[in-house]
Amino acid sequence: MAKYTREEEFKIIQEIRRLDAEGKHDEAYELRYKLPMAPHLAQALKDVIGLEELKKSKVDLSEAVEKYGEDWLIN
Repeated sequence: MAKYTREEEFKIIQEIRRLDAEGKHDEAYELRYKLPMAPHLAQALKDVIGLEELKKSKVDLSEAVEKYGEDWLIN
């Protein structure tokens, strides 16, 4: 997944908020996938839904892999 600067992430968040305010919730929801999930949240999601379901999702796990290592996607 793409690596964004804080400024770029902020712009994406602004766009998400704008789309939500305009009632374009589906577009806003899809745009959220551009932002990496925080590692602790990715771990919690992995614990709840399991590794295989997590890997099938569109969630950007790059920060979790960076923190926990490539083996995190195996075990």
